Amino acid sequence: RILDSLKKNKMCKYLYAPKEDIYHRRKWRQPYDPKWKKKFNLFCKNARSKKIDILFGVSPGLDFNFNNLDEIEKNYDFKILLKKCLTSLKLGVKSVVLQFDDIPDNFSNINLTISEGEAHAKVTNKLSDNLKCDIYVVPRIYSDELIKPTKNYLRDFGLHIKNSIKVFYCGKNVVEKKINQNSLKKVSGF
Repeated sequence: RILDSLKKNKMCKYLYAPKEDIYHRRKWRQPYDPKWKKKFNLFCKNARSKKIDILFGVSPGLDFNFNNLDEIEKNYDFKILLKKCLTSLKLGVKSVVLQFDDIPDNFSNINLTISEGEAHAKVTNKLSDNLKCDIYVVPRIYSDELIKPTKNYLRDFGLHIKNSIKVFYCGKNVVEKKINQNSLKKVSGF
């Protein structure tokens, strides 16, 4: 029904990222079971027949280990994330969306020499380097109303994210009624 509704409304993309899917967020390290994979593969085939691209969202930000990002072969969490994304592509997904939204602002508790914004950008960039598909990212701060004056998250994120990566940003408010160039003025200054 979702795909039929998208096609009827001339929409061409669907983001699979339900928060209630425990393997999307809370248990992101665990693989999906074969039964789910089979159903999801059929969903992707159905979408393709309707000319709808499926984007696969994964949200590892609650407990991702950001150590060894420069030596990615030593980062166990990155290997798991990459494997999950590669599996989704084999099932028929067109693009991957890495989601750092709606996670606590507690990165300062992590013992790293880089900032949270840089760490999120680096993981996204590394994923992009290893996948042959479009990569999208939702940063932890994804609207103006979430910006805290003392933090440099968006500046650091913007300085380190590759230009080829598409960033989801809501504009002034999380639920924005109208988005235009003026909606993005504040964030483009970071």
